Amino acid sequence: MIRVLVIEDDAAAAESSCRMLKQAGLACSSERVESEVAFRQALGRSPDVILSDSNVPGFDGLSALAIAQAECPGTPFVFVSGNSDPAAPKVARARGASGFVPKADLTRLADVVSSVLDDKKKGVHGHGPERRRTEAGADASSTATYLIERQAILDRALSREDQSALSNVLRRHPPVPVALLVLRSEDVRERFVKWLLNANIEVEPVASTTEALANLEARTHALLFTDQLDLVQAMRQLHAGSATHVVYVDTDGTVGTREALRRGANDCMPAEAGGEEFWAHLTTARRIASLSAALQLALTDNRILSTIDELTRCGSRRFFEHEFPREVERAVRLRRSLALIMCDIDHFKVVNDSHGHGVGDQVLSEFAARLTHGLRLGEDWVARIGGEEFAIVLPEVSIPKALLVARRLCERISHIPCETAAGPLHITGSFGISGFAPHRGEQQVSPRALVRAADAALYESKRSGRNRVTVA
Repeated sequence: MIRVLVIEDDAAAAESSCRMLKQAGLACSSERVESEVAFRQALGRSPDVILSDSNVPGFDGLSALAIAQAECPGTPFVFVSGNSDPAAPKVARARGASGFVPKADLTRLADVVSSVLDDKKKGVHGHGPERRRTEAGADASSTATYLIERQAILDRALSREDQSALSNVLRRHPPVPVALLVLRSEDVRERFVKWLLNANIEVEPVASTTEALANLEARTHALLFTDQLDLVQAMRQLHAGSATHVVYVDTDGTVGTREALRRGANDCMPAEAGGEEFWAHLTTARRIASLSAALQLALTDNRILSTIDELTRCGSRRFFEHEFPREVERAVRLRRSLALIMCDIDHFKVVNDSHGHGVGDQVLSEFAARLTHGLRLGEDWVARIGGEEFAIVLPEVSIPKALLVARRLCERISHIPCETAAGPLHITGSFGISGFAPHRGEQQVSPRALVRAADAALYESKRSGRNRVTVA
């Protein structure tokens, strides 16, 4: 009997998926969940396979996938999704999903589930995200990705495009060091693939102009090799950018460099290798691909540095100041609740004065980890906004629920000593809460007022004896 865990807010859709498995002869029992809490509990019952919708309200499928990989590694995770975005399957598999089945094509589900279960028996696992060289690097990268994904949610919710410098840095994608190859002749295409690979340039051959334009819309490539002038012209019309360096391959020698450049190409080369000039073209392409790789690495590092606090792996103060007003705007526009929790470590100066800043840094890191653990992935986020002061942003959470969250965090921090180089240290935290609930009609909400209110509640907790929660 196969134990199937289904993440789905639509009971009828979950029933359809299970019925497809049974009709195909797979004996199975199923359990349906539609929240992160219920999902974590269900993982403790060791399901054989997980089927997930990609967008359950308040709990998206990619967040569920990340939880499953951490808490139940090796359990096949299959998306059963109504998302029509052609990039969705690729994104899901890049994150480590075992399969992706559109809801419009449920007849494939049984075959996919049978296949992933067979792979599980053989010890074959999907390729999850590439591991980083160090654990600290992994923490930094995953935190930055998590916060940037939250920013993308805000981008989709807010119709006005944000053109501030930080937003542009965080959203900008550098050219990927890949050569997109669009050549009609199979012989020419095979020759270029061989030459480019020998020049240490990654190649992405595509079969049609339509597919090429879709790839160029999705991301900016370092290089484009094509023998189609109409593709060059169409690519130059793409609003989001295209290939950095466009090489027109003059297969029959009739177009010429002048016409190729006039139509939008950056370079023109023959289809046959001949003389030093031909290899000079490939050398230039290789240098551009190398420059693109360096740019991509630098921008990734810049994105991480702009997003997170290096010590605690929480969001940075800069990220908070930029994104919290947008969270408020989103909540007002969609008429959703929003809660803000401000907190800091009690008597932190005593820790630094008594044990040194090294131990103080250890306390800060552990305090931040306890704040972050257990929050909703992809929705809640934490930022360090001062020396020992942190902000916790809880979208779509009412003040009474935020009070429960803050009390749980306060208890978690105070009950377990913090392990440091100076030995176990007992630490506590003080918390202040502000927020608002949606009302009918227009509503003016000031992000600064919410921060001031939460700060005032935090200092009231300190005046009242610390290690407690106060609501503004």
